[in-house]
Formats: sequence, structure tokens, C-alpha cells
Amino acid sequence: MSEPIRLAPFDVFVDPLLGFHDRRLREMQAYWDGKRQGRAMPARADVSPAEIVSHLPSVFLVNVAPPMLNPEDFTVRLMGTALNELFAHDFTGRSFAEVLSAKPSSAFCKLFGIVAQLRRPIRIYGHARFAPGGQVTEVEGVLLPLSGQNGGDTVGLVMGELVKRASSGR
Repeated sequence: MSEPIRLAPFDVFVDPLLGFHDRRLREMQAYWDGKRQGRAMPARADVSPAEIVSHLPSVFLVNVAPPMLNPEDFTVRLMGTALNELFAHDFTGRSFAEVLSAKPSSAFCKLFGIVAQLRRPIRIYGHARFAPGGQVTEVEGVLLPLSGQNGGDTVGLVMGELVKRASSGR
């Protein structure tokens, strides 16, 4: 899979080759990779907010519950302040099904399900309108699987970072 895949119904694409343009996303992926220590993915307990302070405004955590097939299986655990502003809402504690209409929640379910099933990072990029009546914004992001608190091979969370390209640090 070398060509980006469009995440319908959005003008957003999935890049499994991790061709990051934004240095912050490269840093986040390198941080995640360093925390793996030879494992498929780091555990949630391996990630320290104190080590990624400059990233926190644009970081999110999503809980993943089996069977990872329905929008109800993915619940936002944390959203950074920059993301709350971008979406004009804080989705913390709510499932994809609760905060998105059917097509978008299904698309996000598939995207996060892919990360959880493959247990590997992916890059997303494109243009999207995040708030009703808001402007279309160019974004780039990374989705990173984390195992649960006790480690293991099962994804318990997806950690990600989403940045506006207009303000990206190249």
C-alpha cells in the first residue's frame, strides 16, 4: 500500500508510509518509537505527559474497546486545548457515535480500527471543516497505537497529534 487512501466522506487521506511534513509529528512518532523498546507498541504507562509538554495542546487519546468495529467502541479520553478550539467543542468522555453523524463516525471508526488492528502508526493529512460554519483547515496528524496499562499485544488506546498545516513547523 504505497498510495495514500482517501478517508471518505472527508478530503483527508491516510498515508501508511509516514511521509510527515511537520517536524512536530516526526518528533511524536520518534518519541513513540523510542518508547516501544523492541515491542510492537509502547504501553500507555510508558508515555509521560512531562516528556511531551510542547505537544500536549494538539494531542488526543482515544480508548479502544473490542470488537473495534462500531463508533461506540471508540471513546475520546483526552483532547488538547488546541483541538478543543479547532473542533469548537471538547469531546472528552464521549464516543465517536455521540459526537459525529453516521458517515463521519463510521469513517473515524474504520481509521482508528485500522491503527488498532495493524498495531502501527499512520499519518493523515488533508482539508477538513471541524466546526459547523468554520473554515476549511489544512491539517496533518499521526495516530499511534498504545497497549493498555499492563502492556501486551492488544491496543487499548490510540494516541495522536493533529496540527494545522498553516501553523506547521517545517
